[in-house]
Parts: sequence; C-alpha cells; structure tokens
Amino acid sequence: MDELEWVDFLKKNIKKGKEVISGIGDDCALVRAGAESLLLKSDTFVEGTHFRRGDISLSRIGARAVARVFSDFAACGGRPLFAGISLGAGKREKAASIKRIMKGAEKFCRNHRCSLIGGDTTSSPFLFLDVWGVGKCGRFVPRSGARRGDYIFVTGKLGRLSFSDIFEPKIKEGLYLARRKGVHSMCDISDGFFIDLYRILKESKKGALLYGDCLDKLGREKSLYRGEDYELIFTVSKSCREAENLEKKFILAGEIKPPSFGYRVKRGEVLSEVTVKGYNRLF
Repeated sequence: MDELEWVDFLKKNIKKGKEVISGIGDDCALVRAGAESLLLKSDTFVEGTHFRRGDISLSRIGARAVARVFSDFAACGGRPLFAGISLGAGKREKAASIKRIMKGAEKFCRNHRCSLIGGDTTSSPFLFLDVWGVGKCGRFVPRSGARRGDYIFVTGKLGRLSFSDIFEPKIKEGLYLARRKGVHSMCDISDGFFIDLYRILKESKKGALLYGDCLDKLGREKSLYRGEDYELIFTVSKSCREAENLEKKFILAGEIKPPSFGYRVKRGEVLSEVTVKGYNRLF
C-alpha cells in the first residue's frame, strides 16, 4: 500500500470529530479548542528511511526532524508554538550522541521561537525521532481549495538542497500567502513536485495544465520528482490583485483545470500526461 491509498483508507474509515475543522488529507489538522483554533502535526524521521548515519551530523538529525514539522505548519499558513519529540535508539547508542541530536533539535526550535516541551524515549533497533507540534494560523490554507483557473506557483527552485542539509521552512512565505485571500490552496514539497501537486488536485477534485517552459525554471526533470525540497506549492486566483506581484516573487508553473482535463504538461503544441510518482511507498 502506498501513502495515497493509505490516506484514502483513513478518510473513509475514520469519522471526523465535531471539534475537527480539517483533519486527514491536509498538511496539518486544524481543531477547535474552546474559543481557539490550533494546528496539530506529527512527523517521523527514521534511520534507513529518511537518513543514513555518516551522511548527516547528529545535530542536523535533530534539526531536520523538527524542520519537517515546521514546514507543514508553513504549508497551512501557520507557525509553530510548541513541539515535543519521542526518540527511539539502540542500547549501543552513546548518551553523548543522543544529547547532540537533542541539542540540534532544541536550537532549531529556539531559532524559530518555538518551545520544546517534552516527549518520550524508548529502546529501538534503529534510531528514530517522532516530532509533534502545536501551532496557530491566521487563515488556514488547505490543500482542497484550488479553483478552476487558478495559477499554480512554487516558492523557489527545486533540487538545490542535499538530503543532509538543514533547511529553512517557508514559514514567512506561508504567512505572507495566507494573508492573500486570492490564495486558495497550498502544500509543501516533501515527496516531489508532481506528486505533491497531485495531492492538491486530488483533495480539490481538479486537473492541471503545467507549462513546460516554466517547469524548466523550477529545475531539472529529476528535481521535480525527488522530493525533500520543502518549497511551497500554492494556487491563486488569476483575478487576485497581487497575482502579477506574486509572479515576480515566485515561479509560475501552470494553471488549475476541471477534473476532466486530467493532469498534463504542455511543451510547444504537445500535451502529455504527467506521471504521478515521487516518494510514496508506505507498506
């Protein structure tokens, strides 16, 4: 089973509680807590799946695990307030190594004015960090809001980061975009541009036309599939007053079409179907 199938299963079989505004299928859950609305998110960072020892420093393991959660807050137009980490490690793991991992996580949280408030530890045959976070947003931007005729934008070029780099989640960009009422949907690029845009299309029940010459500005073809870029994909109304200004700041990639159009790329006069692939394997 892949991740897309798993999300479909969960959405069909788990009833949304009355305090849940947006749940399964978005980058974060948005829930009511009395008079407040909160963003909730968790993410696992697993040795052998997301990183390999020797390819990334210990402090960067901690920082990158936290940054992945913060990127999901950015994708909804929010910011993190609190975070916790559950950590699993083998009996042979040195205490000094665990401390360096946690110092990297704590420093990253501190740099983003987010309080690291606890978590759990357990014995495990491999190293992993399960990071959870609580955040807030002014206007929640879902994946499901794309409208026919919207432009599709990406906040930056793809393929520039190595998988061991500490990256900066696009929190400022997400907050900026959420303040624009013409921005209808958003998602971060964790698994690859084509598959993460497909998630917007699937949740919004729409199709898309991508402009081949604009895709070239995003990066080489393999960069569109590889993932781990954590730029934001967003859609915005063509009639939005700031659409022209957004084109100066970000990279135009295409436009939203009705679902009957499908998911296609146009190069010259040639239309071709997009192959939906990226990091999607689950079980």
